[in-house]
Amino acid sequence: MRELMEWVGIPAAEQAAVLASPPDEHQLAAAVAELRRDLGTLDSRTDWPAGSGTLPLYAYLTILPEVLAWHAARGVPREVSHATMRQLGSRVRGGEIVRPYWFARHFHGSLYRLGRLQFDRTARHGEPILDIHIPGDGPLKPEACDTSLAAARPFFARHFPAEEYKRAFCTSWLLDPQLADYLPEDSNILRFQRRFTPETVVSQADDDVITFVFDLPPGADLPRRTRLERAIADHLATGNHWHHVTGWRSL
Repeated sequence: MRELMEWVGIPAAEQAAVLASPPDEHQLAAAVAELRRDLGTLDSRTDWPAGSGTLPLYAYLTILPEVLAWHAARGVPREVSHATMRQLGSRVRGGEIVRPYWFARHFHGSLYRLGRLQFDRTARHGEPILDIHIPGDGPLKPEACDTSLAAARPFFARHFPAEEYKRAFCTSWLLDPQLADYLPEDSNILRFQRRFTPETVVSQADDDVITFVFDLPPGADLPRRTRLERAIADHLATGNHWHHVTGWRSL
């Protein structure tokens, strides 16, 4: 367990909390069996009930070697596997995963990190498409996004040749056009927005924005250290809301 936790980047202090609270063995066996069953499938879900504790983390780490072997059998480079799985380590708090359901994508073999962006194999109305996700671990520099987007189609053509991806979609609060009211025209976020053709407003995103930008629970006092933090906090303070918006682009 320690070796696996090190590999996905779980801090030492969190490792101690994980090892101090092992889950029920029967529940763990059932969870691992479900992950094993869904490995390689598209659009499958792993729902973790509230209060699951360390069970999701133990299940993910238990099956990690099998997922890496599945990657290797398809020729996925080890460095891509490592970059993909290290997001898990960044989302462990108090020995538990924040929003553990998100990582089912990683362990079903559908999501891969290629440089700055993540790409998730899925389908829409029968068309294979890639869902783009933006890890919150750095600026959205245009050149880094260019490199990731350029890598996506050849990566999936090489490692998943039965699937042809011509378009990518992104659903994120980062595509909310209200950000243009607060950020300069040349900001990385607005430049990222312009890569996509907006399609629809999906849902309110206030809680997600607070979680991913500030790493705080909903309702907490929000700092205003950066231009983006000030924009988010000021917008919410006036009773307005942020929204997830879906946009698409050709690959």
